[in-house]
Amino acid sequence: MYSILYGSSRITLTSRSGTRLQRSELVLRDPGLRHRWTAPAPVLLGREEVLAAAWREILDGRPVEFHGPCGFGKSSLLRNIASGERRSAFVRVGRNPLEDVLQLLVDELYVSADAEPVKYSGQVCRQLVRHSRALIVLDEVPPGSRIPRQLADALPGCVLLVGGERPVLGGGAATSRLLPGLPQDAAFDLFVRSLGRTVRDAELPAVRRLLEAVRGRPLSVRQAAALVRAGHPVEAVAERAARGVRELDRMSAGRLSGRERKALAVLALVAGALVPGSWVAAAGDIAYVAQTLLSLHERGLVERPEEDRFGLPVCLEDSVRDLLLDAVSLSATVNGLADWLDSALDGEAHGLTGALEGAEGVVGLLEFAAERAEWRAVIRLAKVAEAALFAGRRWQQWKDVLERGEDAARRIGDRASEALFSHQLGTVAYVEDRPADAASRLRQALQLRVALGDAAGAELTRANLAHVEASGPGRGEGGGPARPSPLRRGLLWLAGLAALVVVIAAVRAAVAGAGGGDPSPGPQQHTSGPVAGGSPSPGGPSGGASGPRVSFGPGPGPVTGPGGVTSSRPGPSPSRSVAIITGGSKSPGVSKSPSVSKSPSVSRSPGVSTSESPSVSRSPGVSTSPSRSKGPIIRRDPVRSGPGSGRDGDGDRGPCECGDVASAGG
Repeated sequence: MYSILYGSSRITLTSRSGTRLQRSELVLRDPGLRHRWTAPAPVLLGREEVLAAAWREILDGRPVEFHGPCGFGKSSLLRNIASGERRSAFVRVGRNPLEDVLQLLVDELYVSADAEPVKYSGQVCRQLVRHSRALIVLDEVPPGSRIPRQLADALPGCVLLVGGERPVLGGGAATSRLLPGLPQDAAFDLFVRSLGRTVRDAELPAVRRLLEAVRGRPLSVRQAAALVRAGHPVEAVAERAARGVRELDRMSAGRLSGRERKALAVLALVAGALVPGSWVAAAGDIAYVAQTLLSLHERGLVERPEEDRFGLPVCLEDSVRDLLLDAVSLSATVNGLADWLDSALDGEAHGLTGALEGAEGVVGLLEFAAERAEWRAVIRLAKVAEAALFAGRRWQQWKDVLERGEDAARRIGDRASEALFSHQLGTVAYVEDRPADAASRLRQALQLRVALGDAAGAELTRANLAHVEASGPGRGEGGGPARPSPLRRGLLWLAGLAALVVVIAAVRAAVAGAGGGDPSPGPQQHTSGPVAGGSPSPGGPSGGASGPRVSFGPGPGPVTGPGGVTSSRPGPSPSRSVAIITGGSKSPGVSKSPSVSKSPSVSRSPGVSTSESPSVSRSPGVSTSPSRSKGPIIRRDPVRSGPGSGRDGDGDRGPCECGDVASAGG
């Protein structure tokens, strides 16, 4: 089972009947700044002027937005900028609501030293992100999303870089740019690189017509080169491209092997999501999935922004889904994914890291099943996805999945599953500080479980109900205001401590400035060539350090960015950090004497480490070193549920019997 500390409560996800609420001592341990790990920057052709202009605006503190149709290279451009010298956090927004985006940003920027993961409130997340003074990179922002504007208002001191199909920042100081296609020469170079050979003289006129037809769109250029490499005449490809880029999509998907068709069909079900290769293998029962996905990537049909992340671009969904839906069965896909995620949560194969990375795709498949009224599939997917979302502290999306599962259970009269989802939604209401709604949900779950004879589930729900009622607002005396609940007092305490850290940081910065201390340097000059690893700097947070580290303001002077771009405004790099010490790992409580660390902050310079300290991966995962793990570090109960545990009704992830995709109206 998994435990997470939130406010003054410990919330534990059991393997049988849902979450358990318990009182816990309020302990805040160090969310220290994460050591920098530099991912290889995507190779960009013909974007030198765009990059230089973007860096000028970023270094001057102005938000920047790139918009345009899918396939023009927005994600590659944003990843290239995020891999620069400035501390940054890259988050794909997609389906994530605002509160989960904030949690993702905290995960990108900070690492916890606690043995148990801590879920911070939205207010504390905002303060932590704000005082990192980082470059906030938001990719795949849906049209009409208010998240970038809300973050811009809530995070002064940070700079936003946004990518999406349509503008969302809207005026003000923000710079919004339509990302055009590649210049003709750059598009030709990309075609030659993707083709793997030189272009013959006789092919030049057709290649020029082809590149003009696709308007320098990088995705279409790669697709066309792959088709020519596979044996299609350049003239035929250029003729098809002149009819529209979707013709290239259909042409590329038309001559696939059986494994390639299944893999592409699985990704089409969750278009826009990025999932691990093992996820695709489980969903489609595909052997040699790595070679299959790499082949699809080379054809320009699958994106691969990271080593083991694959996805179908949203713009290809309409072009290929109708061609491929007969390649997979929804029932088999649901069962395969549920088994995969179940084993990941049980730690048998992929661990929590894999579960979190695959949860986005599971949520996408859940929505696909709901559109086709496959309610048993929705219920099973909701049960496995909610566990991963809880453990990953994506609690707003956790709530959405639970509500979908509850609706599906009611539609088919599955009262045991309805009781589970109602129990879990009671926990959600409690953490949202809605004790009346929490009690109502739990009473409903208790009534269902008692009627079903589920003694274990009823006992757990009854205990949670007692906890909620005991934690509710006090009655007060003499008609005075009610006393806040322990949960609310804990959250207010966290917010107060974060504010205290800010005050201490400001005072320390003022003292350092008055004493003639060394000014904080701006971003270092960009080094040539991307590297794949880095090392922690000596002044970074150590395994035994505790206390939130907060960046001080930069020193004066111009800042030089990548490519020699100079800004008159100061850079963000801190020179000192403040630590609020909370005591030893076994002694809850907060020290009243904050100590000041003068060790240098975490280095953002890319480079291959010669230090003995291990480099830190940016992918979430379970680590034996708490200060080195990006993702939640989970306390696991060795006791596993056995037969007769009641998992089939109130927590079961048993097989799903649902219709095939083709027969479901796809």
